[in-house]
Amino acid sequence: MRLELASFTVRDVRFSNRTGFNEGILSVDRDELRQLLLQSGDFDDVGVEIARPGEATRLIHVMDAAEPRFKPGNGSTFPGFLGPRKTVGEGRTHRLAEMAIVSVGEPAAGEPTYMREAIVDMAGPGAEVSPFGSTINLVLDFKPHQKYLDPDLPEATMHHIMIGSPLAQRYNHRVRAAELQAAAHLARTTEGMEPDSLEVHELGPVDPSLPRVVYYFQMNWIDVYGENTDGILPSLIHPNEILDGALVNVVSNHHASYRSCTFFNQNHALVRELCARHGTDLNFLGVIIYPGAVVNEFEQKDMLAEHAVKLARMLGVQGACSSYYGGGHPCVEFMLICQKCERAGITTVQVMPENYGTPDDPGFVYSVPEAVAIISAGRATQRIDLPAVPKVIGGQELWSIPGSPGDSLSIPHRLLYGCSTATGYGRLTARQY
Repeated sequence: MRLELASFTVRDVRFSNRTGFNEGILSVDRDELRQLLLQSGDFDDVGVEIARPGEATRLIHVMDAAEPRFKPGNGSTFPGFLGPRKTVGEGRTHRLAEMAIVSVGEPAAGEPTYMREAIVDMAGPGAEVSPFGSTINLVLDFKPHQKYLDPDLPEATMHHIMIGSPLAQRYNHRVRAAELQAAAHLARTTEGMEPDSLEVHELGPVDPSLPRVVYYFQMNWIDVYGENTDGILPSLIHPNEILDGALVNVVSNHHASYRSCTFFNQNHALVRELCARHGTDLNFLGVIIYPGAVVNEFEQKDMLAEHAVKLARMLGVQGACSSYYGGGHPCVEFMLICQKCERAGITTVQVMPENYGTPDDPGFVYSVPEAVAIISAGRATQRIDLPAVPKVIGGQELWSIPGSPGDSLSIPHRLLYGCSTATGYGRLTARQY
């Protein structure tokens, strides 16, 4: 599979009476985009704002973010959400680099909010630790239609403490569909143009003496080709599929610092690094995806890990990189895979955000003695002070913090969107001395 990522670097985004891309300037017809997104009938309104790096602006209630992408010709852009469920990872894809489509907004009926808050500051210390403090962000502020706000509807009953009611789950899917529709609409402005750069991803034949490596990608609340992956067995996929829009985040109620953002999947830093090193110092065989926290019994978790490592053994793998989504239950599968890999002679390096971090707390929900090569993606409990800002996009109040959302804040890193993602795209780490 050969994927060509054609990059068009965005130097600025401006509102205009016509949508287009010219010499690094993305012009956006705000009214045209609003009307496009309102056609579904899922929203009473959609606010469209621009948030640039260095501006004293704060985004709150962030739900997801995506990079504008478009596949010319017969390609499927965001398969399962916009295009048909065709395998991606081949052909050419246009991307608007250095910018993001960021979705913000209030929850639907029956949607939990105790882990839903997510903040992005465009200036100051918050901007330094969140990747979205340095992207030009076109912010979509979604106002749910009344059909998603009635708590007395049977569908509004919360059956799952993480993903909420069936109504809330459906609304979150509709937000993602609208976000991706905007992403494709804007990236399509580059059709027929020559890109600023072209990045090729292809796992061709290499020196057979190079170490054979796989990446274990633990997924939570991610749809693959538009389908829920809860309960699936671990599966081998091509890394190009991840980079080409096959994986989309669908749940907003999870720690902001390591939420599985669509943008991070499109630009998965660990996958890109492994692809770049293919044929140089390793032989990258692919990505083993598996769901985290969908089984509760230890025996079930152990069986999932057995199957994940069996796939690697069948491929003759010698080394593995493994990332942990975060939280409690997912840590067990993550550690069991490490243990079984090491016992099978597969050297394993783990990447994980730290959930805790008091002097008496090692930061592990569950651990195994074989877990000795661990890279920290930052500590969610570490606090950061954010200065007051004059402009806030996304709501009138923060759910767990009193006062105005534009006030100066002292918050844990877990509320800062994307700062400790285990995809390798974050800005934080820790060292042990």
